[in-house]
Amino acid sequence: MIFNCLLVLAPAAVLHAQSKEAPILQQAYTPPSREGSILFFIQDIQRQTGISISYSSSFLHLNKKVQLTGNENSTGQVLNSILQGTGIQAAAINGKIFLLREASQTQYYTISGFIREENSKEVIIGASVYDPVTRRGAASNAYGFFSVQVPDSCTSIVFSHVGYETYILPLPLSEARQMEIYMQPRNPLQTVVVNGDQDSVTLQAGYIKMPVGYVSNFPALLGEKDVLKSLQLYPGASSSLESSSNLLIRGGNADQNLYLLDGVPLYHTGHLFGLFSIFNGDAVKDVSLYKDAFPARYGGRLSSVVDIRTRDGNMKEWHGKATLSPVSISTELEGPLAKDKSAMFLSFRRSLIDAYGRQLTHQYGKYQLYDLNFKLNQLIDDKNRIYLSFYKGQDNMVIPKDNSVFTLLDDYKFAWSNITAALKWTRVISPKVFTNTTATYSRFYNLFTQRSEAGLTSDQPFFSGQGVSRVRDIALHNETEYTISNIQKLSFGGGYTYHNFAPTAYSSNVDGGDAIKRPAPKYYMSEITLYGEDELRLFNDRLTLRPGLHFGALAQSGSFYSSLQPRLMIRWDLPRQQYVQASYAHMTQFIHQLTTPVINLPTDLWVPSTENIKPENAFSYSLSYQKQWENKWRFNVNLYYKLLKDIVTTNTVLNIFDNSDLWEKKVISGTGYNYGSELLLEKNTGRLTGILSYTLSWAWREFRWFNFGKMYPFKEDRRHNLSLALKYRVKPGWSISASWKFASGAPFTLPAQIFPDYDWGRNINGKLDGRASPFAYTQLNYLPYITRLNNFRLNPVHHLDLGTTVYLGATRAVRHTLTAGVYNVYSRNNPFIVSYDQFVTSLDTEIYPLQLYQYSLFRTLPYISYTLKF
Repeated sequence: MIFNCLLVLAPAAVLHAQSKEAPILQQAYTPPSREGSILFFIQDIQRQTGISISYSSSFLHLNKKVQLTGNENSTGQVLNSILQGTGIQAAAINGKIFLLREASQTQYYTISGFIREENSKEVIIGASVYDPVTRRGAASNAYGFFSVQVPDSCTSIVFSHVGYETYILPLPLSEARQMEIYMQPRNPLQTVVVNGDQDSVTLQAGYIKMPVGYVSNFPALLGEKDVLKSLQLYPGASSSLESSSNLLIRGGNADQNLYLLDGVPLYHTGHLFGLFSIFNGDAVKDVSLYKDAFPARYGGRLSSVVDIRTRDGNMKEWHGKATLSPVSISTELEGPLAKDKSAMFLSFRRSLIDAYGRQLTHQYGKYQLYDLNFKLNQLIDDKNRIYLSFYKGQDNMVIPKDNSVFTLLDDYKFAWSNITAALKWTRVISPKVFTNTTATYSRFYNLFTQRSEAGLTSDQPFFSGQGVSRVRDIALHNETEYTISNIQKLSFGGGYTYHNFAPTAYSSNVDGGDAIKRPAPKYYMSEITLYGEDELRLFNDRLTLRPGLHFGALAQSGSFYSSLQPRLMIRWDLPRQQYVQASYAHMTQFIHQLTTPVINLPTDLWVPSTENIKPENAFSYSLSYQKQWENKWRFNVNLYYKLLKDIVTTNTVLNIFDNSDLWEKKVISGTGYNYGSELLLEKNTGRLTGILSYTLSWAWREFRWFNFGKMYPFKEDRRHNLSLALKYRVKPGWSISASWKFASGAPFTLPAQIFPDYDWGRNINGKLDGRASPFAYTQLNYLPYITRLNNFRLNPVHHLDLGTTVYLGATRAVRHTLTAGVYNVYSRNNPFIVSYDQFVTSLDTEIYPLQLYQYSLFRTLPYISYTLKF
């Protein structure tokens, strides 16, 4: 008889049973052979003696080959020989023989391998791997690798992911422990059913993991899918301006976010004034956002980590896709270079704004952008794999002085670009040890040109100036994971980065005069990182501890900074799918962004810590609670507090032209305080799904030389943020969605008084910098008197967006998708730029000293986009 459950008996009970019925084990028995499997001898004993032997095949490997000594002549002696080293012993109970073991004798073995998509062989990130009885297991890492230890009593392993059909692997396995698991994607038109926490990897306290398919769930501005805007639906993540893709995390600045594209840090992530991010939604496979409880492997920024992975390419067959939206056209192509061995992925996106006609270009200026993503995925053998990824993005913007929006004296040209490259080598050292080594290159380049036909004097009819800013990094990093057991996992590694900063270079040319050229001061630095982390799951997985330590150091001529950054996460699982979590993290930032513009143009300066400018530091504390009901609803609440030290700002206006004096003299440091609470209610199953999130937050800054040394609201302080997003599946192939966002107005500084500038200090003799002033000669300049910074709040920002998506030919080789929607349905006039300016009536009969003026970007805006996939 074979039991399906594990038989465990205390030692005393076994000895008592054996003493009463020892003759069964002493019965004479002559084995037919000295070699055979465990199953062979058990079956032969039953056949020759007629004694029933009961055992569990779940912990007894019946096919294991064993060898007798030749001295065995009874059932007990034979059984003892074939069971030697298994932790199992024979016991005679009620006229039968039971093969039993003590609970302490449970044996574990390691199962590891890669989880891939069935159709494409692309790795699956964040798939859950667990024993369905104990519910213990692990998740696949960023490269699809998993390592779990299962007891020999385990009869199966479950592999699950919210985007794929659940796969069950029967046990026991053969001797080979490393394997390839292939999961079948869910039909994109069916309702996703989530079967417990193991299937849902979308949300944890302080951490959001978003499958790329989620990006298409809700309306998008002009049909452009954007992973960063999708993250803004969740609490604690907002934007600086209406419809901007720029992320503000818990009151932090935009430069305090670490953006990683396939492991390469990025310094600028915006297209088109920040309305779209550089992350092409068609090229992205997975995006993770950490707001707190930072793993020790991350460092270098204060507020968040946005880790984005691009697609690896299909190893089975070739596929393509093309999407046309009102603002861009994008294409992608993927397929095997050698089937089941290597694959490539290529995507390209280009704007259509400059193709709308010469009249539009003449009125508003010219804008052009493109993105190029490429990835090569090469399988060396079952333990080694190489990835090569490349990205380039370019923006070009020209604003002529005779445009119809802003009256300007000069023609302006902006051009900026990102280039990244990464070469990754992943290796399975053993079933418990996985490592990846990455060499990266990144460059951010920014060019700003000013050209004037009106010279400084009548003898100099032409003037031009050009400013350049650049950041370049070369790095080598290693990350290693060592799965000791199902309750303990070690992670450790380190890296080296060579930084080359050239913040500001300036050159100018004047007809009839000498050219001016001021090269950028260059900073060459070495940054070293080391980290270690231990993840422990105790008390039957109810308590999770994750202590870690990150070490960072920055060395250059004249300065050296080092920082030990402890991390700690504690999570206690409660009954009925509840848990509480607390975390602490110390983060250090060695580089700084000196910001000046209101809109998201890359005229800011990236500068390093120097002898005079210390690194910035953040000390973050958080407390969270989460509850889930019936595997459908999820409620989450977070409380957080963050202390910022040595954060920097400027005491004047800086841009990439400004290297006439050492920029370090214009930088001051201070303190920041960010705190608040976040609420989330999410429904992720059924025909109706959605998110309701609310954030109540405060962000303060304190600088000795600002605001009389008193604390004032930070420019990115938003007291209230509310988001509601809903999606309803009308029927397979057709869904409708809606989203509504509300944010408190941004802090704004208004003067307490204004007074006439009688000496025309800013407008001398009607000339501005020696050229004609845009103001009339009879108009008097007024100067503001400011008593307190950010003493006023702008109007709140809110808008309702509607959308619908229709899938056509979902079961055919060629598929079509139509997406349509309306942005800002009720035509809200939201502030985009606010300033106070001087105006005069056309008849010059009345002069208005100063007026507060609001520029809005979008009113009601319909869109439609089309996608062809084959």
